[in-house]
Amino acid sequence: MNARPSLVVAALLALAGCAQTPPAPPAAPTPPPRDLPPIEYDGETLGDLLVAETAAQRQSLAVTLEYYARAARTTGDPEVIAQATKLATFLERTDQARELADLWLDRQPDNADALRLAALARIRQGDSDGAAALIDRLLAAHGSDALLPLVAEASNMDDADNQELLEALSQLADRYPHQAPLWYARALDRRQRSDLPGALDATRRALKEDPEHLEAALLQAQLLFEAGQPKKALKRVAERVEAHPDSRRARVAYVRLLLAARQYDEAREQLQILAERNPQDLDLQYSLALLALDAGAVESAEEILHQLLRQGYRPNQMRLHLGQAAEARGAVDEAIDEYLKVKGSDALQAQVQAARLLYTSGRGDRGHALITSLTRQFPDRADLLWVSEAEMRASTGDAQGALALLDHALEADPDNPDLLYARAMTAGQLGRTEQMEADLQRVLALDPDDTAALNALGYTWADRGAHLEQAHDMIARALAAEPDDPAILDSMGWVLYRLGRPEEALPYLRRAYQQQPDAEVSAHLGEVLWALNERDAALRVWRAALAKEPQSPLLLDTLQRLEVTP
Repeated sequence: MNARPSLVVAALLALAGCAQTPPAPPAAPTPPPRDLPPIEYDGETLGDLLVAETAAQRQSLAVTLEYYARAARTTGDPEVIAQATKLATFLERTDQARELADLWLDRQPDNADALRLAALARIRQGDSDGAAALIDRLLAAHGSDALLPLVAEASNMDDADNQELLEALSQLADRYPHQAPLWYARALDRRQRSDLPGALDATRRALKEDPEHLEAALLQAQLLFEAGQPKKALKRVAERVEAHPDSRRARVAYVRLLLAARQYDEAREQLQILAERNPQDLDLQYSLALLALDAGAVESAEEILHQLLRQGYRPNQMRLHLGQAAEARGAVDEAIDEYLKVKGSDALQAQVQAARLLYTSGRGDRGHALITSLTRQFPDRADLLWVSEAEMRASTGDAQGALALLDHALEADPDNPDLLYARAMTAGQLGRTEQMEADLQRVLALDPDDTAALNALGYTWADRGAHLEQAHDMIARALAAEPDDPAILDSMGWVLYRLGRPEEALPYLRRAYQQQPDAEVSAHLGEVLWALNERDAALRVWRAALAKEPQSPLLLDTLQRLEVTP
């Protein structure tokens, strides 16, 4: 008998996010497949399909794939193969996805989805040439619209896959110079490579081929903004909004740029239009509120958050964000009140924030009572709560009280690495170096690969000029685990300098400074530059740091020790 798989898997994949790309114009219609004879399923195949469907209903997608893949190979049915291929792609079973996509193409050589998924599998395997050949076939059979889902997919992949996909598409732009999606892909590729002029040029080529290519136009505006041309960027997006007033994508992009340009009144006007045109889309309004909050447009954010709260939308998250907004306005009591109203899974985060505000506003007794209450409600988080409170006490000038708190917590849990590390850092603030080193060594005895402890102990020894080779080894181990951490980069630069190797130290300190130009990194970088006789560069670094932190003890001590007047 003839049979076809049900829609269960397709529905589950949609719900699970398998269709991860944003909406795109419909692709060119797939030509009808070659005439294939009706497929008769035997009892074993029907059993496989039944097991697959049952597993799908239970969301056991790995089991579903196993049985669909077997049925696909047995029957050669394009619909079964399609389901199996899409599921293998979603589960990132790349070798299996490639095999199934190729099987699909054997049955339907010009199917657009099969060509796209076969190309995607090759990209994930690093087979750029194979992917390019399939993309070539896709364009020849279906035209540029068939590329849009593949280009959009790049934004949902991890960095390595993303780069491979964009590069594969970008390479085809010269072969198909009239295909706007390929120039758009090249623009994305160039932007990812920090080639701003190349990215802008590619957007111009895309818009020359298709003046209505919205994504290319919006990307061009963003690139212009990044290139220091905000007026031109805003003008480009405003033109798109005027030409396509119902385009939510264009208007959201306009809001983003207005907020980035700190044009809050104009942004609020556009936010209001979006809210009025999408009154039922509460998720959109929530996203807009967070966008406004991140950009510092607090009043706009609060207006939307209050509207959402009145509609019963995610009340605990709304309270949390309203607390953050009130805090940003300096309304401490209002923020505390909002945080304390948060319930559910967000309650712990919110109440810790409330305790922090109580401490910073001189009400440490209430803050301590709140944290103590939280340790009873969340006993499995008690250690982290005590660490948080210790940081609150230390940040308000009560390092001695923080140390006493951690001593008490360690009496109940003496081998807790988080408590030991926190006490080590607090002891360091109080100048109790021996206790600091002892606690860090205890952490490393419990976990020899603890990156934070390796870096902290290595830096402590480097700063004291003690055990320098051992300090270097510790910091090197930490850096191997976290090669881009600015604190560890700073430590490596500092220990190399203390070992008498300033030329080797300089690149590490420059990298740390690029990411985190605080007083400590500035003091270290300036001193190494000074030692290398790059005096003007050292003075620039120190002056910039003093402008932000004029009372930094470390900076002032460094300048005094080197007898420098910046």
